[in-house]
Amino acid sequence: MFYDTLSKNTVKITLTEQDMRTYSIKSDCITKRSAETKRSLTKFLKKFQSESSVFAGCSAERLFLEAFPSKDGGCVRYVSTLGTEGGAYPASQETSRSVMCGTPDIGKAADMCTRIKDLADISGLYYREGSFFLLARIPEAALSKTKHIMEEYGRISADDTDIAFIKEFGRLVCGSDAAEKLSLIR
Repeated sequence: MFYDTLSKNTVKITLTEQDMRTYSIKSDCITKRSAETKRSLTKFLKKFQSESSVFAGCSAERLFLEAFPSKDGGCVRYVSTLGTEGGAYPASQETSRSVMCGTPDIGKAADMCTRIKDLADISGLYYREGSFFLLARIPEAALSKTKHIMEEYGRISADDTDIAFIKEFGRLVCGSDAAEKLSLIR
């Protein structure tokens, strides 16, 4: 599953055929306007909301959804708040940005975490294919300084797709308590 933020109120979600099976969504039901379709799509939206910060605080039943089957067996969905209060993001997230840094050395990840913990909200440490990925939510005011520090330790990315990929396919080593746990390594 991949998602792109198109505007403050709209997100494009692309599901593969495997994602469709995972969420128990049938391609043929996307084009129908039935109660089964509504239940299936509402269930998906609730799961999507629980796994991401997008549309936090919005009721899944109050979101506007358009879904289109794709040739590869998946589908493309557009989800909008249609002018409801707060838009797609809670106000606290409008002034910060998610950034990820990958490094093959857990010691470097621990040092980096120690250096940025007062500048950013560490959201987790993930492991995938020989590298550790530290995820942080950084206030706009500290973004430049924090990214500069992170670049000293590895490759950084602020791309939502890269971050979503690591969250989905990486192994969570530690969550929001990453700063505490990594301080024990140093």
